[in-house]
Amino acid sequence: MKKRFLPALCLPLALLAACGPPGGEALEPGTVSRPPAAEVQFWETSPEALLASGDLRGADLRDMDLTEEDLFAAGFDTKTQWPAALPGDFDPERLLELGKDPGLGLRALHERGITGKGVGIAIIDQTLLTEHREYRDRLRLYQEYRSAAGDPASAHGPAVASIALGETVGAAPEALLYFIADELGTGDGEDFVRDLNGYAEDVDRLTALNKTLPEGEKIRVISMSVGWMPEDRGAEALEAAIGRAREAGIAVICVNSRDPLLEPWMGMGRTPYGDPDAPEDARPGAFWEELLYTGEFRGRDGSLLLVPMDRRTTASPAGEGEYACFAGGGMSWTAPYVAGLYALACQVKPEVTYGEFLEAAQSTARPVSAWKDGMEYPYGRVVDPAALLAALE
Repeated sequence: MKKRFLPALCLPLALLAACGPPGGEALEPGTVSRPPAAEVQFWETSPEALLASGDLRGADLRDMDLTEEDLFAAGFDTKTQWPAALPGDFDPERLLELGKDPGLGLRALHERGITGKGVGIAIIDQTLLTEHREYRDRLRLYQEYRSAAGDPASAHGPAVASIALGETVGAAPEALLYFIADELGTGDGEDFVRDLNGYAEDVDRLTALNKTLPEGEKIRVISMSVGWMPEDRGAEALEAAIGRAREAGIAVICVNSRDPLLEPWMGMGRTPYGDPDAPEDARPGAFWEELLYTGEFRGRDGSLLLVPMDRRTTASPAGEGEYACFAGGGMSWTAPYVAGLYALACQVKPEVTYGEFLEAAQSTARPVSAWKDGMEYPYGRVVDPAALLAALE
């Protein structure tokens, strides 16, 4: 049995000089150097080990008997090869297609022309497969720093980019993408040292770059799927850089529950074949559901703002037209979704502030509960994008 490595990309250190240090060369909109298409490599791994891991991406399962397996908690992709017989209620193609829908009625808004067009979303994350069809035509910047330079395309970078603004899976399918690939520290394995100073520099780079961009291509929001504690190396520098970006009119979305602008957000799940637009098919998020029932969940008072997180299909690093379906997500998937929603708000009301957006989201969200053993557990309020944008208008 073979399992793929992430695709290998040969990338220069600087694909576009415009995202250098603050005050550097101005970006010329629409120009991005792109690497060749990725090639898939493999390593030997047993099918049994893959099944136990719950990660079936790229797996060849054709010789396995899966008819008695519960596959709904497993991740897979369009490279996964399935046996002819599957459990009767497991339909990977249907799950993958449902997962492409960003949910919450966003596709109806897209049909009305509310797509984030002309709004810039910047992302700082792991390496990106720049040629993926979900975002390649709107990629305005790709730059790498530190050990990210030369790394293969990650699973994480394409996923967060497509969740924010993918053409078919994203919240804001016509927004512009500015992307920096960077590492959260130095060293490998046991020698890895977490250091947020690099991300602080990246935020400042994007803030400086934005001053050079023409109207209609400005960065309105930076998404970073990272969190930190005050004692982490570089935390103070990163928080100061975020403050400078916000003062310059750029919202910053990250995973930081100590920030009052970010604390209300949480990701939720969905029943396997549930309607992505229907709150009644929402579920507590996979990684925190048990905390809800034990009383340890911080949103048990129902105050959190919920957006889709689990059962999402995203761009895959395996190729420009490949997709991955994740049964369970994490807050990494939540940050780019919120950034995409904010891009829609910026299109509808160009002068909107993030504070106004958050207030509208809170005032229009709809409460949702889970039931277990005859008991009701409120766990938040589902964001209603149509009502949110109407409130802003």
